[in-house]
Amino acid sequence: MKRARYEATRGRLEGVRVAAEDVLAFTAELDEAGFAALPAADRRTFRALKDALIEIGEVVHELPSDLVARHPSVDWRGWAGLPDVVSHHRFGAELPRLQLAVIDELPALLTAVTAELARSGEDHANGQTARPEK
Repeated sequence: MKRARYEATRGRLEGVRVAAEDVLAFTAELDEAGFAALPAADRRTFRALKDALIEIGEVVHELPSDLVARHPSVDWRGWAGLPDVVSHHRFGAELPRLQLAVIDELPALLTAVTAELARSGEDHANGQTARPEK
């Protein structure tokens, strides 16, 4: 059971890492005006960004509380609530706030996730199974 929980948490972290890296790649060339123009100017990027942000929020909501507690500087609740903002047609109105989240907060989330992946890899290499508790 512990092994399954370890694998599930590691899989979730990998999912967040990939989605966060996608968001950063999707938005790398966008300035403030380009970000604000997304829905009309680049529908494909807009929809890909929405999907990646929803994925991050849904997965973050499933992370164990002890993992979340190790990274108090990350706004876990904000990320977990992101799918509601993005999927309920408020995304366009929230673009300026979401741009700030992507620029200012996503790197911290990615750093925490990367640290946890490294930590779980070290635990696994040492014959220990990380014990995420929810």
